[in-house]
Amino acid sequence: MFQLSEYISDLGIHIYVIGVVLLTIIFLYREIYNTSITFLGAVGLLVFPGIITTNDVLSSFADEQVAIIIMLLVIGQFLKRSPVIENIFQNLFLKTKGYFKFTFKMTAYVSLFSGFMNNTPLVALLLPYVVDWGKKNNISPSKLLIPLSFAAIMGGGLTLIGTSTNLIANSIVVGEIGPSAGLTMFSFFQIGAPLVLIGIVYILIFGKKILPDNTGMISNFHKNKREYLVDLLVTEKSPLVGKTIGESNLRSLKGLYLVEIVRPDKVRTAPGPKEIMRAGDYIIFAGETDNIADIVNLDLGLEMPNDLEKLQRKKEVVEVIVPYNSSLSRKKIKDTDFRAKFDAAIIAVRRDGEKLYGKIGEMTLQKGDMMLCVAGHDFYKRIAQAKEVTLISNVRQLQDIDGKKSTSLIISTVIAILLPALGLLSLFQSLLLLFVFLLLTRVVLFGEVKRAININLIAIMGGALSIGVAMDKSGAAKFIATEGLTILEPLGIMGILAGVYLITNLLAAYMTNIAAVSIILPVALSFAELKGYDYKPFLFCVAFAGSKTFLTPIGYQTNLMVYGPGGYKFKDYFKFGFPLTALFMVSTLIILKLIYF
Repeated sequence: MFQLSEYISDLGIHIYVIGVVLLTIIFLYREIYNTSITFLGAVGLLVFPGIITTNDVLSSFADEQVAIIIMLLVIGQFLKRSPVIENIFQNLFLKTKGYFKFTFKMTAYVSLFSGFMNNTPLVALLLPYVVDWGKKNNISPSKLLIPLSFAAIMGGGLTLIGTSTNLIANSIVVGEIGPSAGLTMFSFFQIGAPLVLIGIVYILIFGKKILPDNTGMISNFHKNKREYLVDLLVTEKSPLVGKTIGESNLRSLKGLYLVEIVRPDKVRTAPGPKEIMRAGDYIIFAGETDNIADIVNLDLGLEMPNDLEKLQRKKEVVEVIVPYNSSLSRKKIKDTDFRAKFDAAIIAVRRDGEKLYGKIGEMTLQKGDMMLCVAGHDFYKRIAQAKEVTLISNVRQLQDIDGKKSTSLIISTVIAILLPALGLLSLFQSLLLLFVFLLLTRVVLFGEVKRAININLIAIMGGALSIGVAMDKSGAAKFIATEGLTILEPLGIMGILAGVYLITNLLAAYMTNIAAVSIILPVALSFAELKGYDYKPFLFCVAFAGSKTFLTPIGYQTNLMVYGPGGYKFKDYFKFGFPLTALFMVSTLIILKLIYF
């Protein structure tokens, strides 16, 4: 087997590993490939020259913390479908009046729930309710959604299971120092709780002042329908009568996209090319609606209907977002088979707070894109378990876990969290028993579990941990600690921790938090060992810096989830998130100093 160490010096190996890490960071930042592909490619570059072995890689993918994260995510997806959870949030939020009272309750409860429930499904569950409350109380969603995401991020620091970053950090420290260094359920609480309080106060004081006042896509749709949809009536004398949509070429008109056919007896959302046109059909187009005059003048027997407003009111318009790691990202809309999959037609796409123009079918989707859709009869049923898109508006969700099963799910989940907290079982054992119980009692089905597992996330976590192993085994982490962090020694231990926090937070803001922690924590632990410092302040410094990413929409999944629905621009995150990031950094360092120095 080829071994790079046989041909070059230790310094050469260090440079090679650091080069792979830097290349990975560049690929992640520029989004040259899908995140999971980038990590797998990096693993390949480390395995081929023998920096890490096949067993190292397999151990990373089979790591106990990776399994815990996957199980927590799956449970979160099931809890999201529970009517009991839905009723809790309805009672908490929808009856509340006033911006400050609502924002306080939202941030406090979301932070608390986020400490025990994965924040991605939590934010996905709450998004429609928060948007709906804003509409009913004349508050723009942009004043509420970044606070929702930030509250979930803050609450993740309360417990070991609050965020995947904490679990990955725990995995690394156990791997490098030993099982005795493993963290307990509430090891993070003494630092996380004060940060949550500070964050809530910051949001309450500055949220309404700093955050933009944007109009949602649905509100804009109702005010300016003509910018989104055009309705044409097929007259009795039209040559299109009796022809299929394919024969009439209605799906290849310049700048326009056939969305729906409305008939007295039924509505055909996303009609196929074999659909036969009838006299009296209303044909609905989306796209460059300014071109509609050209179509009316084509002698096709199409005219503007008189009962336009009545027709418009029949439509059910919803907003969905392309989440992180969606299979729709980087695909043209016409290649996604969106109509057939979800029984809905896309009528507009918004990115970076602006509506995109051009032919809808030719638009290439990106993560964070917001889509306005006309929903068919089966839309809610089909989207209930979809990974490709997340429903934002229209609080009509399919809660397909009945009341009895839902109660069973919640009680057993609470028990599964309490057992490791009381030291009776390990977290892995407790969650495994929970899954066995849920499957045996048929609260959930095995097929549902399989559908809820995110393969991309497994690839990212396994790849990130493999890079961390390579940093440690090759000596690259110790090399960086010796040559890099030593430069900060004149600033003292707090200056060193400040440097570690800053580097980790910036990396997490522009790539992923898991990657940032996997790269920086081995370096920080090596430095602590080298200089004889307690490893714990370095561990907590990296973990909190990696998970508290408020600067950009791309650093954390929940930030990206609210990006489109809030109509935000990239700069909105920096404007509101930079002061909070600085506040969290200073507060974390002060708390660490009080506890450890």
